Amino acid sequence: MIKIFGVFFGMIICFLGKSQQNFALKEGDIIFQKLPCGNLCDAIIETTPCKVGRLFNHCGIIHFRNDSAMVIEAHSPKVEETPFAKFIRRDKGDSIYIGRLNHGNISNAIQLAQSQEGKPYDGVYLPTDSAIYCSELVWKSYLDEDQKPIFPPTPMTFKSPKTGATYTGWTTYYQSIQKEIPEGQLGTNPCAIANSDKIQFYALKKSL
Repeated sequence: MIKIFGVFFGMIICFLGKSQQNFALKEGDIIFQKLPCGNLCDAIIETTPCKVGRLFNHCGIIHFRNDSAMVIEAHSPKVEETPFAKFIRRDKGDSIYIGRLNHGNISNAIQLAQSQEGKPYDGVYLPTDSAIYCSELVWKSYLDEDQKPIFPPTPMTFKSPKTGATYTGWTTYYQSIQKEIPEGQLGTNPCAIANSDKIQFYALKKSL
């Protein structure tokens, strides 16, 4: 069982397993959440399944600025740094989910993520650099020693794994923005990153 209590820049996070040990956010941790944003968020969850017990449709990167915890994120309308406390208040659930990279150049990842700040949010989910969506920011920021993505993209699907048909929520969404569904184009999603064996995963109970 995992619990969060106290104050760590407004909050201290403690990790309770068989024995209690302190858990503190680190630079470059990846934070995941389930945003309550209606049909679009439901469509993301329906067509990009996580491991059992996880429901994510958004993610960001932990960065400390002037001793304050921030989250670098691609969230409408643009890529920007959001205070950690504000980020976790968006998710109405009772847990915080953290992915910690097993190996990698965190400093380089932060620099690459910051280089995307100010770019518009990509609501079409295309693998271009003119606009960025949340998990694309993570994909393009975390590189290995050969400068290849630690979380490589795969062909995207907007089909329900239950029916094999395009999920109705996606059909409605893309009709509303008058764009074609980018079925099969390279991309990623929060669950693809959360499911990766390249990170150590933590689930932490909120107590503010």
